[in-house]
Amino acid sequence: MNSHQILKRYLEALTKGLSNNLMVVGKAGIGKTELVLTTLQELGLKEGQNYLYSPNFITPKALVRRLEEVNGLNDPKLLIMDDSEDTLRNLQSVGVLKGAMWQTPNGQRKVSWLTSREKTEFNFIGKIIFLLNSFNKKNPLLSALKDRSLYFEMKLSQNDIKELILARAKQPYFNTSYEQRLKVAQFLAQQPNEMSLRTYPHALNLMILSPNSYQYLIVEMLNNK
Repeated sequence: MNSHQILKRYLEALTKGLSNNLMVVGKAGIGKTELVLTTLQELGLKEGQNYLYSPNFITPKALVRRLEEVNGLNDPKLLIMDDSEDTLRNLQSVGVLKGAMWQTPNGQRKVSWLTSREKTEFNFIGKIIFLLNSFNKKNPLLSALKDRSLYFEMKLSQNDIKELILARAKQPYFNTSYEQRLKVAQFLAQQPNEMSLRTYPHALNLMILSPNSYQYLIVEMLNNK
């Protein structure tokens, strides 16, 4: 199985209740977010009903509110935390997540936010998916989160990426034809340059811009990365 297939199996495990947390680490542009959201859609899950999507940084207090919102969703009650490296640098946020991710002997995953003015405590019954570009395994606080999760380092070779780009030629893109998309994908597959899945839509846009000279523009784009 390639990395995309493995990630899909981990997502299925999460939605079936075989784990409460999933941590996916891999460099940008290899399709982590797209694959997660597409797989959830294939499983019949909807944003706002079965899962919430939180991109980028979220404050500790907002995280507590978000976890409480997840409790009110329909199963499997998922919170997707994308590009959340900055959130995981916040000690208060990590403390909140540790409570939400680890089950106590009495079966609870307790979230607690206590200040001189506020008191919020509840049992978290949802699941959390982290999508990260990097992860510091040497950080003991982050290691505590890792130990509470299914952990997967997602890696794609350049051949894997090119195969996925070729497969994406079947998907509609604005008013382009399949033949046009396939030509662009095949042209990218022939290039020796390192690329990501994000290279493909950029290349398609250059083809739309200049149908007669897009190959030259694509090569210039790749050479200047």
